[in-house]
Amino acid sequence: MTRLFALALAAVLVAPPLVFAHEGHAHKVMGTVSTIHENHLEVKTKDGKVSTHVLDPKTKILRGKAAAKLADIKPGDRVVVTFVQSKDKAGKEIVSVTQVDLGTRVATTQK
Repeated sequence: MTRLFALALAAVLVAPPLVFAHEGHAHKVMGTVSTIHENHLEVKTKDGKVSTHVLDPKTKILRGKAAAKLADIKPGDRVVVTFVQSKDKAGKEIVSVTQVDLGTRVATTQK
């Protein structure tokens, strides 16, 4: 029973967040920065899926507990992107990235 619970928990944590996304609650994407361009951040998850996130001036960027800047994010960085989904008055979906937590950079092997 414990093994079944562990597998179910792992499936929920690894599944793409948009499948379970619902309005008004924080969702997280964990992965590695594959691309950063101006205010767009692409994150590649362990299962190879890439999600794009638009950062705005209200987005908090942290490395540990210390504040960081957009310029501090580099391809290869491990990140946790926290976002909230909502709808405007017209019913259009709005995704707001509230926080980006920077981890360590993934080591690359040189040939």
